[in-house]
Amino acid sequence: MLCDKIFSKYDCERIQHAFAKYDIVDEYEQKLIELLKNQLQRAKQVDPKKIKSNVVTMNSKFVLTNLGNGKKEEYHLVFPDESDANNKKISLISGIGAQVIGSSIGTVIKGNSGSEQYFMIESIIYQPEAAGHFNL
Repeated sequence: MLCDKIFSKYDCERIQHAFAKYDIVDEYEQKLIELLKNQLQRAKQVDPKKIKSNVVTMNSKFVLTNLGNGKKEEYHLVFPDESDANNKKISLISGIGAQVIGSSIGTVIKGNSGSEQYFMIESIIYQPEAAGHFNL
């Protein structure tokens, strides 16, 4: 089974580093970290300067469309220590964060654990690599 995720080499390094310093709180987070580690091993790793602008990378701002009601919301993918639900900053180590990283516009994901909601990555408002910001 091939993985269709695409990660920048720089994101791969930073994500691995985040795992090493992150304190796992519960079994759900442990499962998400294992999922992400598996994705990193199987993903296509691309030079940050060559990653396509339609791929969600770390620190990307993107719009998810709720496929049930059509509602669109903007999110910002961040590392766990920067997450802030009130400001739509979602952690890489969350159900949605683990699904969107490395995915492209048009990908459908399932809402967080236990949810029967589905979302589509509608657009990417800001991607650091596309903007030439390689050190965020």
